[in-house]
Amino acid sequence: METANRNLLEKLTSLSDNFPKLGIRLSLAAKELQNAGTPPSEGLLEELMAYGRDFATLKKQGLELAKTSQVSAGAISSFTDLENLIKALASTTESSSSQPFLDILNQILAIAHQEQPEFPPLQPVKAKAKELHQLISNTKSDKLPDDAQALIAETHPLSAILTLVKQGKNLDDEQWLELEEKVNASFGKKLMLAISRGKLTIPNDSSPTTSRIKLPALEELEQNIATQPTNTQKSTAPSLPPLIVVPSGGAETAIDDPDVMILEDPTPRGTKPVDEIIIVPGVEVSQNSPTVERPNTMFGETTNQTSAVSVGLKVLVHIQNIGDRIFGSQEYAGTRGQGFRVEAFQIDIEPSIPGLNLEYMAHVSDIGDTPWLEAGKLAGERGKARRIEGFAVRITGIQAGNYDVFYTAHVQNMGDLPVYSNGAYCGTRNQALRVEGIKIWIEPKN
Repeated sequence: METANRNLLEKLTSLSDNFPKLGIRLSLAAKELQNAGTPPSEGLLEELMAYGRDFATLKKQGLELAKTSQVSAGAISSFTDLENLIKALASTTESSSSQPFLDILNQILAIAHQEQPEFPPLQPVKAKAKELHQLISNTKSDKLPDDAQALIAETHPLSAILTLVKQGKNLDDEQWLELEEKVNASFGKKLMLAISRGKLTIPNDSSPTTSRIKLPALEELEQNIATQPTNTQKSTAPSLPPLIVVPSGGAETAIDDPDVMILEDPTPRGTKPVDEIIIVPGVEVSQNSPTVERPNTMFGETTNQTSAVSVGLKVLVHIQNIGDRIFGSQEYAGTRGQGFRVEAFQIDIEPSIPGLNLEYMAHVSDIGDTPWLEAGKLAGERGKARRIEGFAVRITGIQAGNYDVFYTAHVQNMGDLPVYSNGAYCGTRNQALRVEGIKIWIEPKN
């Protein structure tokens, strides 16, 4: 595939070299035809026909390669269109061959100490992973460095660290000792000690974990009720059963919250009332959480959450190997678990609402943060193999105070993120983690 792409690029260069300044000469001939009625020379017409034949041949070859590589070709009507297609094919081939190695390094770079964010023994590991990541990313040939091959073969010390952190409890003694020797020899015993004590983890790793639900104290319950966010904001955390609150002493308790049920004091009249507030789980579980993991779900997925008063949106995303796709409010725009990055996006309010508008920004790899862009402008780049790593959206206009905007993203190695709102940044920066899908919606405030 890479050889075919290289040949196409060489033929494209030859096409330009074989017909020097053809456009200028055609333009001059057209003026002569218009002003004096002088027809183009036979030699010029023959060159034009030869150019057309060669262009058609290259276009056909390019489109055939695009089908086998799943690159979105679009309409090819000019030399520039064809050049962009062939460069995109070459870029896709390079990135796809190195992506498995980069995915391993991204997981290693995500390892963190639970108690010390800047854990010193972990810094040489991160430095080595960054060095190797840059080396692989900049390698244009088919042959990757030996360190990259060692990562896939799981013989590299970095692979040993990743295996111990992710699968340590599932390893037998012989496997553990073999990996421990590699880590001790390359990065020292302090790092290995932290691994053995379970201090190193990969935040938001997809590995299953167990957790306990801690019932809140009375003070926490009262504070949570007083600061309860909107229904959409509550869906950012895993859905917990509704609470049933039994007040003591038969006192009336006024709590304006649909998820809290107030029951009367169960103690018989004339007896001493209970001294505590009892909190027990209810029997219904909310189905409206927007962060349910569904691996490999394709774009366009929606949740059960609906709102008759949600603002209409048109969300365009440019997806690696797929191209432009358009989605609506609350629709999942992108892919999951298929390694395709979101390279650009654009948001419009449709139908428009007088006095209501929005702005958005993005963090683009190799570029950084974009400025805040008005609705309808593209954030990111098409066909440049640059990933969106995070973004933010905010409401503008004289009606801004009457609405909230909510959004979330699916990020490589992290999964579905919580729901963010009103200009808060969603995603990562400078961690080489791609956004694979986004979901955005606007709702009026109560």
